[in-house]
Amino acid sequence: MNSSKKNSVNEMVDHLFRHNSGQMVSVLTRIFGFENIDLVEDAIQESLIKALNQWQFKGIPENANAWMIQVAKNHILDQFRKKQKLDSNGEELLKTLEISSNENIETKLRYPKELNEDLLCMMFATCHPLLKPDSQIALTLKTVSGFSVSEIARAFLSKKEAVAKMITRAKKTLQKNKIKLQIPPPNQLQKRLDAVLKVLYLMFNEGYSSAQSKELIREDLCYEAIRLAQKLSDHPVTTSPKIQALLALFFFQAARLKTRHNESKDFLPLAEQERELWDKKLINVGLYHFKQSAKGTELSDYHLEAEIASCHIFTDDFDSTDWQQILNCYEELLRRKYSPVIELNKIIVLSKVKGAEIALEELNKFKASKQLENYFPMYVATAQIQFENGMFQESSDSYKQAIKLTENDSIKRFLEKKIENLTVSYLQ
Repeated sequence: MNSSKKNSVNEMVDHLFRHNSGQMVSVLTRIFGFENIDLVEDAIQESLIKALNQWQFKGIPENANAWMIQVAKNHILDQFRKKQKLDSNGEELLKTLEISSNENIETKLRYPKELNEDLLCMMFATCHPLLKPDSQIALTLKTVSGFSVSEIARAFLSKKEAVAKMITRAKKTLQKNKIKLQIPPPNQLQKRLDAVLKVLYLMFNEGYSSAQSKELIREDLCYEAIRLAQKLSDHPVTTSPKIQALLALFFFQAARLKTRHNESKDFLPLAEQERELWDKKLINVGLYHFKQSAKGTELSDYHLEAEIASCHIFTDDFDSTDWQQILNCYEELLRRKYSPVIELNKIIVLSKVKGAEIALEELNKFKASKQLENYFPMYVATAQIQFENGMFQESSDSYKQAIKLTENDSIKRFLEKKIENLTVSYLQ
């Protein structure tokens, strides 16, 4: 078999899973009910395996997504037959569910048009108030956004085992209470909106800085999060200054995507990015949403993060960044709700405002808490602050620890170069 053809099939299947698994779950769960969500997820995995095995020989079908949904649907029906789940009206149900494989299944089975977007509707459905906020978000990331348990654990700064248990409990809770996966009426959307926004925020973050070994950036996730957030922004029931602030943050960050790596796909930190290459159109759209977010009296975490992003995006060079304003924003975020990641970011900025020595003191206090001991950016920040204090060997050791904790090849190459440069500095 031609290796390029095999690679093409692998890439297509991976692309479909990453882009369309949420839609597949939405369609099939709409047909078979949330009580069969585990069966739906297993069927989607089965369709991926069949695609990998068959497309290499038969070629990729014209409508690959519909093909995979059809295969998954047939697998579920087969399981129903084997387990005798069909009642006396089973044959009639089978006829109702039988959809020709040459039709576009996604267009025939849509959620109500209140939000006019299947994935958003599914997100609101899985963010059920019967679940705790973290469980809502984890379940939605897994079932709708196609995140792996490892990716969710990274987003939650938690262990994979704990996240897996959380998702399992969430599913059992909904199944035990016989919750139908349906879109809440407009007057109940607001109760679930915060969880949906957090899902979009984490989607964008994973795209902006991917945990995968071969990809530094996953633009598909970033722009999907933007697209869905814009849907919420355009809807009269869900629009708010908070969503405008989230969109401003997304656009300001997306404007820098192309400059976060060089031609060799090596990571480039903010200080080394070519600012003239930042996307001016995206910056202007971000500015529009930033101004819209100022309407009303609401001040959300997204407002503060968008403010931080604006301090970077509207500065001519790295050294003239308004670090004091950024520090103020981080301190306000910490006053609102403590986060060890925000604490670490504040310490990094503290080195710019009050000097590396004071930042090192704060960092050592923070590290004693061991809150982020498996979080590789903490060791990168530690290495930089140690370097600024002339602690070259300690800085090198911190970079080595960071390398152990990341799976991303681009980040590893970046850190290895940092160690090489440190060796030169140390010898001098």
